[in-house]
Amino acid sequence: MEPLKLVLEGVGHRYPGSETETFSGVSVELVPGAKALLAGPVGAGKTTLLLRIAGLRKGPGRVLLGDGDPEDRSVIRARPGVGFLWQSPEDGLFLPGVLEDVALGPVNDGCATDAALDRARASLRDLGAEHLASRDVARLSRGEKQLVALAGLLAREPGLLLLDEPLSALDAGARRTVLALLAAHPATVLLATHSGFAALEEAGFVAAIALRPAREGRAGRSIAPAG
Repeated sequence: MEPLKLVLEGVGHRYPGSETETFSGVSVELVPGAKALLAGPVGAGKTTLLLRIAGLRKGPGRVLLGDGDPEDRSVIRARPGVGFLWQSPEDGLFLPGVLEDVALGPVNDGCATDAALDRARASLRDLGAEHLASRDVARLSRGEKQLVALAGLLAREPGLLLLDEPLSALDAGARRTVLALLAAHPATVLLATHSGFAALEEAGFVAAIALRPAREGRAGRSIAPAG
């Protein structure tokens, strides 16, 4: 799929029962293929904003994806263009075997089984994780699960990658491999993190959105457009 443009217009969010907004007034435009950072400390709402972009949460403001609005479409219709990596990799793993799990996304997108398995092998290889192909998911370390979950997203060939702390459990070598791959990937990438900004910027990522916890009395705000 071609890389997707992403536009946020005054996006905010408040959870039911909360007296304060998790964030508000987030506006930014990412051109197709942009590599952008969503920065903020723990509790600032980074995951919630990613869920809003993916169409999995409702709230004020507009989220424009490509030439459409995922908040005006079903999750199923929006899904093929978007790859969402959960902060806990277990949330994105569904089958017992690694290779089968990585191939699951392409199969669900309509890819033939053999072609999906080829994509899965290529995705694992690109991440330096081909040695995990025959392993059981339950026996993987957290870092290995993170690689497998990311491989499953890349195998789907999405136009937009929404990544929630994708490097948190990786060792230094795997982190370098993943960063280099993401920086060169054709998809638009929005990577949420609370640390490691220097390494990410050196890899070509640009600060796009900064969020602050509501308890600090400052709503989330866009600090610079990326792309």
